[in-house]
Amino acid sequence: MAELVGNFNLTAMQQAGVVTGGFDNAPFTDMLWSPPHIARLLEANGYAPTFPMTTFRIALAEVDPSGLLGDKQRAILADPDYRWMPIDRRHFSERLEESRLILNDGFDANPMFVAPTAEEYRFQAGDMMWVIDKRISTVVHHKGEPVGAIIAIPDLNPLVKAAGGRIGPSFPLRFLWHRWTNRRAVIVYQSVSRAFHNRGLNGAMLYKVTSALKAAGYDELGGTWIADVNGPSLRQAEKAGAKPLHRLHLFAKSLRG
Repeated sequence: MAELVGNFNLTAMQQAGVVTGGFDNAPFTDMLWSPPHIARLLEANGYAPTFPMTTFRIALAEVDPSGLLGDKQRAILADPDYRWMPIDRRHFSERLEESRLILNDGFDANPMFVAPTAEEYRFQAGDMMWVIDKRISTVVHHKGEPVGAIIAIPDLNPLVKAAGGRIGPSFPLRFLWHRWTNRRAVIVYQSVSRAFHNRGLNGAMLYKVTSALKAAGYDELGGTWIADVNGPSLRQAEKAGAKPLHRLHLFAKSLRG
Protein backbone atom coordinates (compact mmCIF):
# COMPACT_ATOMS: atom_id res chain seq x y z
CA MET A 1 0.00 0.00 0.00
CA ALA A 2 1.44 3.36 -1.05
CA GLU A 3 -1.22 5.95 -0.25
CA LEU A 4 -4.07 6.58 2.16
CA VAL A 5 -7.05 8.49 0.71
CA GLY A 6 -10.45 9.28 2.22
CA ASN A 7 -13.02 9.54 3.26
CA PHE A 8 -15.79 7.75 1.44
CA ASN A 9 -18.20 4.90 2.05
CA LEU A 10 -18.56 1.54 0.32
CA THR A 11 -18.19 3.19 -3.05
CA ALA A 12 -17.11 6.72 -3.85
CA MET A 13 -20.45 7.45 -5.53
CA GLN A 14 -22.00 7.56 -2.04
CA GLN A 15 -21.15 10.09 0.66
CA ALA A 16 -17.58 11.22 0.21
CA GLY A 17 -15.10 13.84 1.30
CA VAL A 18 -14.35 16.33 4.03
CA VAL A 19 -16.13 19.70 3.92
CA THR A 20 -13.73 22.53 3.08
CA GLY A 21 -16.21 25.34 2.38
CA GLY A 22 -19.84 26.32 2.92
CA PHE A 23 -19.83 25.21 6.57
CA ASP A 24 -22.86 27.34 7.50
CA ASN A 25 -25.13 25.64 4.97
CA ALA A 26 -27.37 22.90 6.38
CA PRO A 27 -26.71 19.53 4.69
CA PHE A 28 -29.45 17.38 3.21
CA THR A 29 -29.91 13.67 3.86
CA ASP A 30 -27.10 11.57 2.35
CA MET A 31 -24.62 14.46 2.52
CA LEU A 32 -21.54 14.53 4.69
CA TRP A 33 -20.83 17.55 6.87
CA SER A 34 -17.72 18.26 8.94
CA PRO A 35 -16.58 21.33 10.90
CA PRO A 36 -13.62 23.45 9.73
CA HIS A 37 -11.11 22.00 12.18
CA ILE A 38 -11.25 18.53 10.57
CA ALA A 39 -9.60 19.71 7.33
CA ARG A 40 -7.09 21.78 9.31
CA LEU A 41 -6.10 18.80 11.46
CA LEU A 42 -5.71 16.53 8.44
CA GLU A 43 -3.38 19.02 6.75
CA ALA A 44 -1.42 19.46 9.98
CA ASN A 45 -0.86 15.69 10.00
CA GLY A 46 0.49 15.47 6.47
CA TYR A 47 -2.68 14.97 4.41
CA ALA A 48 -3.24 17.06 1.29
CA PRO A 49 -6.62 17.95 -0.24
CA THR A 50 -7.33 16.28 -3.57
CA PHE A 51 -10.28 15.35 -5.82
CA PRO A 52 -12.35 18.54 -5.28
CA MET A 53 -16.16 18.21 -5.25
CA THR A 54 -19.25 20.38 -4.76
CA THR A 55 -22.74 19.66 -3.45
CA PHE A 56 -25.66 21.74 -4.69
CA ARG A 57 -29.11 23.02 -3.81
CA ILE A 58 -31.91 24.18 -6.10
CA ALA A 59 -34.52 26.73 -5.05
CA LEU A 60 -37.40 25.15 -6.93
CA ALA A 61 -39.51 28.31 -6.98
CA GLU A 62 -36.80 29.95 -9.09
CA VAL A 63 -36.57 27.09 -11.60
CA ASP A 64 -38.57 26.57 -14.78
CA PRO A 65 -38.21 22.84 -15.58
CA SER A 66 -38.90 23.52 -19.26
CA GLY A 67 -35.44 25.10 -19.43
CA LEU A 68 -34.04 21.55 -19.22
CA LEU A 69 -35.72 20.56 -22.46
CA GLY A 70 -34.05 20.46 -25.83
CA ASP A 71 -34.88 18.48 -28.94
CA LYS A 72 -33.47 15.22 -27.53
CA GLN A 73 -35.41 15.51 -24.28
CA ARG A 74 -38.69 16.37 -26.02
CA ALA A 75 -38.25 13.39 -28.35
CA ILE A 76 -37.80 11.08 -25.34
CA LEU A 77 -40.85 12.47 -23.56
CA ALA A 78 -42.94 11.94 -26.69
CA ASP A 79 -41.61 8.42 -27.39
CA PRO A 80 -44.02 5.66 -26.21
CA ASP A 81 -41.09 3.21 -26.00
CA TYR A 82 -40.06 5.04 -22.81
CA ARG A 83 -42.11 4.30 -19.68
CA TRP A 84 -41.75 6.25 -16.45
CA MET A 85 -42.12 3.86 -13.50
CA PRO A 86 -42.72 5.29 -10.01
CA ILE A 87 -40.87 3.80 -7.06
CA ASP A 88 -43.75 2.83 -4.80
CA ARG A 89 -44.06 0.34 -1.97
CA ARG A 90 -45.89 -2.24 -4.06
CA HIS A 91 -43.01 -2.52 -6.55
CA PHE A 92 -40.23 -1.36 -4.23
CA SER A 93 -38.01 -4.48 -4.36
CA GLU A 94 -38.25 -4.69 -8.14
CA ARG A 95 -37.47 -1.00 -8.66
CA LEU A 96 -34.63 -1.17 -6.13
CA GLU A 97 -32.88 -3.92 -8.07
CA GLU A 98 -33.45 -2.10 -11.37
CA SER A 99 -31.96 1.10 -9.94
CA ARG A 100 -28.92 -0.86 -8.68
CA LEU A 101 -28.27 -2.34 -12.12
CA ILE A 102 -28.59 1.11 -13.72
CA LEU A 103 -26.22 2.60 -11.11
CA ASN A 104 -23.59 -0.09 -11.67
CA ASP A 105 -23.75 0.20 -15.45
CA GLY A 106 -23.94 3.99 -15.65
CA PHE A 107 -21.13 4.64 -13.17
CA ASP A 108 -18.85 1.79 -14.26
CA ALA A 109 -16.13 4.06 -15.68
CA ASN A 110 -16.21 6.64 -12.88
CA PRO A 111 -13.09 7.01 -10.72
CA MET A 112 -13.09 4.93 -7.51
CA PHE A 113 -16.51 3.42 -8.23
CA VAL A 114 -17.17 0.04 -6.61
CA ALA A 115 -20.33 -1.68 -7.81
CA PRO A 116 -22.57 -2.69 -4.86
CA THR A 117 -23.94 -6.22 -4.83
CA ALA A 118 -27.68 -6.84 -4.50
CA GLU A 119 -27.21 -7.67 -0.81
CA GLU A 120 -25.15 -4.54 -0.12
CA TYR A 121 -27.61 -2.33 -1.97
CA ARG A 122 -30.61 -3.77 -0.11
CA PHE A 123 -28.82 -3.30 3.21
CA GLN A 124 -28.14 0.35 2.47
CA ALA A 125 -31.35 1.32 0.65
CA GLY A 126 -33.97 -1.10 1.93
CA ASP A 127 -35.26 1.18 4.70
CA MET A 128 -35.87 3.88 2.11
CA MET A 129 -39.24 2.21 1.51
CA TRP A 130 -40.59 3.87 4.67
CA VAL A 131 -39.73 7.42 3.56
CA ILE A 132 -40.05 7.21 -0.23
CA ASP A 133 -42.36 9.66 -1.95
CA LYS A 134 -43.46 7.85 -5.11
CA ARG A 135 -44.17 11.19 -6.81
CA ILE A 136 -40.54 12.30 -6.96
CA SER A 137 -38.48 9.23 -7.98
CA THR A 138 -38.57 7.27 -11.20
CA VAL A 139 -37.05 4.32 -13.03
CA VAL A 140 -37.22 4.68 -16.80
CA HIS A 141 -37.84 1.67 -19.01
CA HIS A 142 -37.11 1.55 -22.72
CA LYS A 143 -38.90 -1.26 -24.49
CA GLY A 144 -39.28 -2.99 -21.14
CA GLU A 145 -35.63 -2.67 -20.06
CA PRO A 146 -34.54 -0.35 -17.21
CA VAL A 147 -32.20 2.32 -18.61
CA GLY A 148 -32.37 5.32 -16.26
CA ALA A 149 -33.14 6.19 -12.65
CA ILE A 150 -33.43 9.20 -10.40
CA ILE A 151 -33.68 8.34 -6.71
CA ALA A 152 -35.04 11.28 -4.71
CA ILE A 153 -36.34 11.21 -1.15
CA PRO A 154 -37.72 13.75 1.31
CA ASP A 155 -34.96 15.36 3.38
CA LEU A 156 -34.93 13.72 6.82
CA ASN A 157 -32.30 15.96 8.42
CA PRO A 158 -34.81 18.49 9.87
CA LEU A 159 -36.61 15.55 11.55
CA VAL A 160 -33.38 14.13 12.97
CA LYS A 161 -32.38 17.58 14.26
CA ALA A 162 -35.79 18.20 15.85
CA ALA A 163 -35.65 14.80 17.56
CA GLY A 164 -32.12 15.41 18.84
CA GLY A 165 -30.94 12.32 16.99
CA ARG A 166 -33.00 10.07 19.27
CA ILE A 167 -36.08 7.92 18.82
CA GLY A 168 -38.15 8.67 21.92
CA PRO A 169 -41.85 8.58 22.81
CA SER A 170 -42.57 11.74 20.80
CA PHE A 171 -40.82 10.51 17.64
CA PRO A 172 -43.93 9.07 15.87
CA LEU A 173 -45.70 12.43 16.18
CA ARG A 174 -42.59 14.28 15.02
CA PHE A 175 -42.36 11.92 12.06
CA LEU A 176 -45.96 12.56 11.02
CA TRP A 177 -45.54 16.31 11.47
CA HIS A 178 -42.40 16.20 9.34
CA ARG A 179 -44.24 14.36 6.56
CA TRP A 180 -46.96 17.02 6.54
CA THR A 181 -44.70 20.06 6.69
CA ASN A 182 -41.40 19.11 5.02
CA ARG A 183 -40.58 21.05 1.85
CA ARG A 184 -37.02 19.80 1.26
CA ALA A 185 -35.99 16.82 -0.87
CA VAL A 186 -32.67 15.41 -2.03
CA ILE A 187 -31.55 13.49 -5.10
CA VAL A 188 -29.54 10.57 -3.75
CA TYR A 189 -28.27 9.74 -7.24
CA GLN A 190 -29.20 9.71 -10.88
CA SER A 191 -27.80 7.31 -13.43
CA VAL A 192 -28.28 6.36 -17.07
CA SER A 193 -27.13 3.08 -18.60
CA ARG A 194 -24.05 3.55 -20.78
CA ALA A 195 -25.89 2.52 -23.97
CA PHE A 196 -28.18 5.55 -23.43
CA HIS A 197 -25.52 8.14 -22.63
CA ASN A 198 -25.65 11.35 -24.68
CA ARG A 199 -29.24 10.75 -25.80
CA GLY A 200 -30.81 13.39 -23.55
CA LEU A 201 -32.30 10.94 -21.04
CA ASN A 202 -30.62 12.52 -18.02
CA GLY A 203 -32.14 15.93 -18.81
CA ALA A 204 -35.55 14.38 -19.49
CA MET A 205 -35.47 12.61 -16.11
CA LEU A 206 -34.45 15.78 -14.32
CA TYR A 207 -37.29 17.66 -16.04
CA LYS A 208 -39.78 15.01 -14.89
CA VAL A 209 -38.55 15.00 -11.31
CA THR A 210 -38.25 18.77 -10.84
CA SER A 211 -41.73 19.19 -12.30
CA ALA A 212 -43.06 16.54 -9.90
CA LEU A 213 -41.29 18.15 -6.95
CA LYS A 214 -42.83 21.55 -7.67
CA ALA A 215 -46.29 20.00 -8.15
CA ALA A 216 -45.91 18.14 -4.84
CA GLY A 217 -45.13 21.37 -2.94
CA TYR A 218 -41.38 20.96 -2.36
CA ASP A 219 -39.42 24.21 -2.49
CA GLU A 220 -35.79 23.04 -2.01
CA LEU A 221 -33.86 20.25 -3.69
CA GLY A 222 -30.42 19.08 -2.62
CA GLY A 223 -27.97 17.36 -4.93
CA THR A 224 -25.15 15.12 -3.72
CA TRP A 225 -21.58 15.79 -4.76
CA ILE A 226 -20.24 16.30 -8.26
CA ALA A 227 -16.48 16.18 -8.84
CA ASP A 228 -14.73 19.05 -10.61
CA VAL A 229 -13.56 16.59 -13.28
CA ASN A 230 -17.18 15.75 -14.20
CA GLY A 231 -17.87 18.57 -16.64
CA PRO A 232 -21.10 17.21 -18.16
CA SER A 233 -22.79 16.78 -14.75
CA LEU A 234 -21.66 20.23 -13.63
CA ARG A 235 -23.17 21.75 -16.79
CA GLN A 236 -26.40 19.84 -16.18
CA ALA A 237 -26.55 21.15 -12.59
CA GLU A 238 -25.98 24.72 -13.81
CA LYS A 239 -28.70 24.29 -16.43
CA ALA A 240 -31.08 23.12 -13.69
CA GLY A 241 -30.43 26.28 -11.67
CA ALA A 242 -28.34 24.60 -8.97
CA LYS A 243 -26.21 26.74 -6.65
CA PRO A 244 -23.15 25.48 -4.71
CA LEU A 245 -23.90 24.30 -1.16
CA HIS A 246 -20.68 22.76 0.18
CA ARG A 247 -17.14 22.41 -1.07
CA LEU A 248 -15.48 19.06 -0.32
CA HIS A 249 -12.17 17.28 -0.89
CA LEU A 250 -10.73 13.88 -0.34
CA PHE A 251 -7.51 13.98 1.68
CA ALA A 252 -4.46 11.93 0.69
CA LYS A 253 -1.18 11.02 2.36
CA SER A 254 1.74 9.04 0.99
CA LEU A 255 2.73 5.99 3.06
CA ARG A 256 6.20 5.87 1.54
CA GLY A 257 8.76 7.47 3.81
